[in-house]
Amino acid sequence: MADSESGPPHGGWHPPSDPPPPPGPGGYYGPPQSYGGYGGPPPPPPPYGPPPPYGPGITGSDDTTWALLGYLGQFVIGFLAPLIVYLARKDESPFVRFHGAQALNLALSYLAVFFGAFAVAIVGAMARLPALAIVAIAAIFAFAIAHLVYLIIGAVKAGRREMYRIPAGLCWRMIR
Repeated sequence: MADSESGPPHGGWHPPSDPPPPPGPGGYYGPPQSYGGYGGPPPPPPPYGPPPPYGPGITGSDDTTWALLGYLGQFVIGFLAPLIVYLARKDESPFVRFHGAQALNLALSYLAVFFGAFAVAIVGAMARLPALAIVAIAAIFAFAIAHLVYLIIGAVKAGRREMYRIPAGLCWRMIR
């Protein structure tokens, strides 16, 4: 009867020798709760704070507007728009300085190509070399179309608060 001596007196359940665990949340006595299968409470949420409202180099809410004016103002007043933007805001915002310089370099590059090709066209017309004049005028139109496309691309990128560098073949870096 060694088995009966070591077992419960009546062959049924008997209370454990350890005291029961303290009640859980809401007085529940049961197995420890598991959160998501990882065996512990969930981590605390990250601290809340305002999200960063501006992109790289943007220091104020109107910087995007100034950068857009540098590109889109060229449709109204030509190279004066990026010149005004660059001179007015170059020391206040790196974002506006970058886009103002980009737009100004693009405008100055276009002016240099325009006047150079125009002079070649005049010389070609005076020397009775119509092919030279036609090539120069075609170069003016090709550069004008590329200038227009990159003005729009630059304005879209500035509106999205992105730094975008116009290709060097089209925008000679004279102003930094």
